[in-house]
Amino acid sequence: MYRILFNIGSFPIYSYGVMIALAFIAGILLAMKEAKRCGEDPERILDISLYVIIGALIGGRLGYVIFYLDYYLKNPVKIFYFRQGGLAFFGGFILAFILGSWYVKRSKLSFWKYTDIIAPSIALGLGIARIGCFLNGCCFGIVSEKCGIKFPALNMPPVYMQHLKDGLIASGSSHTLPVIPTQLYSSLYGFLIFIILLWIKKYKKYDGFIFLTFLILYSISRFVIEFFRFYEDDYIFFNLTITQAICIIIVLCSLIFMNILKKRKQNIQEHIIEK
Repeated sequence: MYRILFNIGSFPIYSYGVMIALAFIAGILLAMKEAKRCGEDPERILDISLYVIIGALIGGRLGYVIFYLDYYLKNPVKIFYFRQGGLAFFGGFILAFILGSWYVKRSKLSFWKYTDIIAPSIALGLGIARIGCFLNGCCFGIVSEKCGIKFPALNMPPVYMQHLKDGLIASGSSHTLPVIPTQLYSSLYGFLIFIILLWIKKYKKYDGFIFLTFLILYSISRFVIEFFRFYEDDYIFFNLTITQAICIIIVLCSLIFMNILKKRKQNIQEHIIEK
């Protein structure tokens, strides 16, 4: 909707970059507060955040570039145009998880405890970041006259450029065709998951429960949204996208780890009782 919020001289400030920055700041502050509540050093969150931010940006960008490889092979310089949008969640999540896990293990911290501390921050960050996607006009949905929103031609958002490319609108059109605002649905899901995670903290029985619950809830929401999101050519089998296949794998793996961690906790408690 509003790709550029304002200009500082000739330097444009993109709404996407601003919302991503706000998402990281809000997530870090929340995680520091949660770490303190759990008896952990909040400064550790700042250290972990450095690795997470680097992983999220680089991994997210690589994931996005891979999805639109043909375009970036023709325009390689635009790979570095982070401010204009274009981060894939799972790409960023995977690399951020790897780097964050490396730091936690190197520092001999409790891995699953820290994932629980950080999980609500990820959900909150997602809710904020997807607003940036809406303002930027990326990650849009399929055309829908009944449920769609038109994006203006102002600053040529990705959805406008895609409709031009597909011949859905003529050059010089003031707006796109109406598309489902999947970005806003993703944002609402992020905030909803955030609220659910805060609520279930009191029912936590083992470390890792909050984080794995987040993975399950997010994967389910993303799986559903994928049916309404626009892709040029991203189907693998049974009309499922690559992202939906990843969501199914994550849910299954999360359920397996939940069972493992639950049994481990029970075994520890039984061992204590026997003593």
